[in-house]
Amino acid sequence: MLERPTGTRRTGARASKDLDTSKKATLFIDDLKNSLRKLVDSLWRLFRRHDQVRLNMAFAISASRIVQSASTPLFILVCFGLFLTGILVYYALASRRPKNFPPGPPTLPILGNLHIFPKTKAFLKFHEWGKKYGSLIGLKLGPQNVVILNDYRHVQELFDKRGAKYSDRPANHIANDLIYQNKTHILFLPYGDDWRILRKTLQGLLNVVAVDNLLPIQNAEATQTMYQLLKEPEGWYDHIRRYSTAVILASVFGLRGTSFDSPRVKALYHVQDQLTQIAEIGATPPVDVFPWLKSLPNFLSGWRKWALSIRAEHRAFYFGLMRDSKKQMQKKGVKECFLARMIKDQEKSGLSDEHIAYLGGTLMEAGSDTTASTLLSFLLAMVKYPEALKKCQEEVDALCGTNRSPTIHDFERLPYLRATMNETLRWRPVAAGGIPHALTEDDYYEGYFLPKGTILFANTWAIHRTKEFNDAEAFMPERFLQNKFGIASTDAEANDESKRRVQYGFGAGRRVCSGQRLAENSLIVNMAKLVWAFDIAPGPGTIGDSVDVNYTGGFLVAPKKFPLHLKPRSQPHIDIIEMEYVGADEYLHQFED
Repeated sequence: MLERPTGTRRTGARASKDLDTSKKATLFIDDLKNSLRKLVDSLWRLFRRHDQVRLNMAFAISASRIVQSASTPLFILVCFGLFLTGILVYYALASRRPKNFPPGPPTLPILGNLHIFPKTKAFLKFHEWGKKYGSLIGLKLGPQNVVILNDYRHVQELFDKRGAKYSDRPANHIANDLIYQNKTHILFLPYGDDWRILRKTLQGLLNVVAVDNLLPIQNAEATQTMYQLLKEPEGWYDHIRRYSTAVILASVFGLRGTSFDSPRVKALYHVQDQLTQIAEIGATPPVDVFPWLKSLPNFLSGWRKWALSIRAEHRAFYFGLMRDSKKQMQKKGVKECFLARMIKDQEKSGLSDEHIAYLGGTLMEAGSDTTASTLLSFLLAMVKYPEALKKCQEEVDALCGTNRSPTIHDFERLPYLRATMNETLRWRPVAAGGIPHALTEDDYYEGYFLPKGTILFANTWAIHRTKEFNDAEAFMPERFLQNKFGIASTDAEANDESKRRVQYGFGAGRRVCSGQRLAENSLIVNMAKLVWAFDIAPGPGTIGDSVDVNYTGGFLVAPKKFPLHLKPRSQPHIDIIEMEYVGADEYLHQFED
């Protein structure tokens, strides 16, 4: 019998371990090579855009021929030096302001204004710059041209009148190439046929008749919210957030979100929070400004891992909702939801299952966080401005007394409450900095040259804080009773309904939000029921209303949780809340799976 040599097993294990290490090293080197190859390709494309850089390229080729006979290290060193020089020359030239570009802060070579561009809540800095440079501000983010619109007149002329040129979206590698692949998200999708198909579908779902058919859902969910606030007032922040998500769950997917702790509601807010964080300018490296950053290897690109994890979570969540919704459709007597309509029209629209799932998800994203954030700002305003709360209560009491709570059908008979809704949207807009548009061809405006590819922000925060608004920082619903637009100006042009919008938080031009009516219905019914049911007072502690300090950052802003005390106004109010909840719960039971 042959004896196995001593140490054979250990030697084999060591050899296996060495092999694994070698394999990992090989994979790492391959990854690095691929990244460098992509980097060179992207830089080469950049070089071809500028005459000075092409001259450097020609010089580099000539120089390389001279040193080819020399040692390889010298050849590589010379080429790398010339290559680096070309990069620096390109970005130094491209970061200059174009001739006749709108005024703005001084630039630095290569960086432009990147060194002073805020990482969060950029709309505040845009507003500050506007006081110095005017309502039309030009910025340079490296080679990228950016223009800030701080006045509604610019928005009306460029986005509304010249929409054919100004309805594109800027390149967004993280959104369109990593998170939302296959042209699935209408918010980030470039202007064109794919966008038009999704837009047409959305408009069909959100027409006036379809939206008003959702009023029973909105009223029932608002009634449940009042009941939850009555029974668990300490959870007010999450109860408000649950409402907006529950309305969209029932409307779009035919499903119910009973509490904030229900898996679907929690999952939505998690994916939404991740998206708003990564979508904010400054949250990730400027990969669209400096495209070569896309080619960095994974170990130097934590943002790529973050984006792909968001994609995986989004897909699992949206396809899960679609699967559950299809099961729900098999039940008898269930109200037809938006998803059912999209599936019914799928052959006609040509939308894939992926597009339908993501379109449903887009409706959830747009309708949940925005509505909840506005309602939270409304509660903050009621605490900070109790005189406005008192007037709201007097108006609602005169209409409803203690016999019933107000509904959406009372809207037209509550002018002060409507003014309060408009003032909340003006005072604390959710998408305060606006969603960026991109220019598809060279254009001239007010004597300024705007090059093709310029990114434009309609800065809602500043638009609602121009000199036309008296004491713009104060919460004053009366301004919307005195003037439809909330302005003090009597100028005919300023009050021309064909030339301005009451609210700019819903966007403008061909990209304006299709769900504005749906959102306003949700806001008014909740605001009316809140002031009817509760005395809204500050809780123990300090309450601030500074957007800079007391609001969350991200693509959308919302008040951080603050000390709040909700007290039922009387026993009859309690009785009505409990009685109406029974009917609401019975109605909403159809959406349970």
